Parts: sequence; structure tokens; C-alpha cells
Amino acid sequence: HPWLFNNKQYLNNPTSIRRVAAEISGVDDGVGRVMATLKELGLDQRTLVVYAADQGWMGGTNGLWGMGDHTRPIGAFDGMMQIPWLFRHPGSIRPNAKSDALVSNYDFLPTVLNYLGLGDQLKDARPKSPGRDFSPILRGKHVDWDNAVYYEMEFVRAIRTDRWKYVHRPEGPYELYDLKNDPHEKFNLYGQPDCLAIQQDLKSRLDAFFDKTAERKYDLYRGGTSKATLLTGRHD
Repeated sequence: HPWLFNNKQYLNNPTSIRRVAAEISGVDDGVGRVMATLKELGLDQRTLVVYAADQGWMGGTNGLWGMGDHTRPIGAFDGMMQIPWLFRHPGSIRPNAKSDALVSNYDFLPTVLNYLGLGDQLKDARPKSPGRDFSPILRGKHVDWDNAVYYEMEFVRAIRTDRWKYVHRPEGPYELYDLKNDPHEKFNLYGQPDCLAIQQDLKSRLDAFFDKTAERKYDLYRGGTSKATLLTGRHD
């Protein structure tokens, strides 16, 4: 991919692919040890176990290898955004149950606190969490859910719905993908006349979300500073 900034040497490299497989096996073994220890201590039937990750990763798909910060411009492809997310709690969460609800790491804290009956702990939290509570879904209940998630990494923001993804950077490039017909995000539809209405709607929703939730001090889009050194080289 022309945007790949780092890790080009790993593409089509058997050694790199074997290392990824080894890392995955290591994670599997580690999870097994955690579950075995819980069982030995008699805690496995009354412990909520959550398996997740902090960000997605590409392993060669579309000529990309790595995370969003391994491209320039910083990327927001689906593989860079999607993470595994599994919940286990015998007696409360049905085994093998699945949900098609689009959820985000934003939703982790309110969901777990409400699941544990501690939702009131977020009442006076500042800044207010942008997350949503999907704990009823864990219990097998139906909830009205806006199937959209939002993503931000430095100067890239994105909104993803069931079908569409819109990616925005203050100075471009901009991206629009029809994920139903183009799940690998190969054809950027930004600016196409037939897509202008959906493009404008997604941009409005994206702006509204961050206008409501962004912490002004750290809002790079509005001249804010960064909590760390930026990958793109700017130091605040």
C-alpha cells in the first residue's frame, strides 16, 4: 500500500508471519493459564473475564502491516480498528452467544460498571465518558442501539456504521467506503456524486460526536495539545 510508512520488510516475509503465529499462541497460552488459575482457586464460576485489545492490526491485508500509526497518513482501515472482545461469566452470560451490535472501547467502562451494579460511579465523572452501556446485551436482552462507532488517532477521525465508513483529516485526504460492497476498503468513494448525501451525513455525525465528547485541552482539531509526543512529529 502506498501509505505504508513502517514495516515494509515484513510483507510476504515467512519469518514475520511465523512470529505473529507464535505471539498468538503465546496469548492463547497465557489466557489458558489465567483460566486454569481461576479454576484452581474456585473463582472461575463467579468471575467476569473480559478478553480484549487496545487496537487493531493488519497482517498484510491490502499491502498493510501493523497499526494505524504505521501508515502516513495515519490510517483508519477496518483491520486497524477492529479488536477481539469476549465476555465470560457463567450463569449470567450465555455461552457462545454473539451480538452484531457495533461497540467501541469507549463502551467498556460504563458497560462493566453497569453489569456489576456500579453504574452510579460514573454519574459525576469528569470528563464525562463518551461510552455507552451494552450490559443488557451481555444478559441476552434486546436494546435499541445506534450501530455506529467512532475512532480517533491524532489527526484522523472516523465513523463506521453497518455499511459505511467515513474518515476525516483536517487537511485531507478524506475517505468514504461502502463496506457492504467493498469490505476491504479498496475503492475510496469520497466526492462521488451518488455518495454526497451519505458523506455529508456521516461528516455531520462525526463532528457532533467529537464536539460533544472531546476534551478541549487535548482536542488537536481545535488547537489543543497532546498528552504525549505525536507520531506525526509535532511536539506540544
